[in-house]
Amino acid sequence: MKAWLARAAANTVLRGENPRNRIARWSRWWSKTPTIDASRFQGRGEPHPRHWRRVPQPWPELDADDPAVRETLADAIEELPRPWRDVVIARDVEARTAGETSERQGVTPAQQRAMLNRARARLRERLAARVAGDEG
Repeated sequence: MKAWLARAAANTVLRGENPRNRIARWSRWWSKTPTIDASRFQGRGEPHPRHWRRVPQPWPELDADDPAVRETLADAIEELPRPWRDVVIARDVEARTAGETSERQGVTPAQQRAMLNRARARLRERLAARVAGDEG
């Protein structure tokens, strides 16, 4: 354990970063709330912990050429934090690979994957609200 900690500290110094600043820099992009509301899943005392409490209903077919759907999606993308927006555009619009996106964004593959998953979840929530008619 001491050897690992020493290597981590040495690598941090070599990169010229303060570990606290580095963590703070990335953590501000992650939302404070879970990607999906925890109340939608069964708890520890229930028969199937961490499984859906009630399976979500399938969405009706959406037309990608529908201007309202496009506008909803464009607005949702604009509301994403900048790093998330850059990652989701690179991966889903420009069809870049995970490795290429990570390198271009200056993040690790794990960080890139986390940002992509959270961004996609936010976009799904906005589209779900539109399908349910909760959006004005």
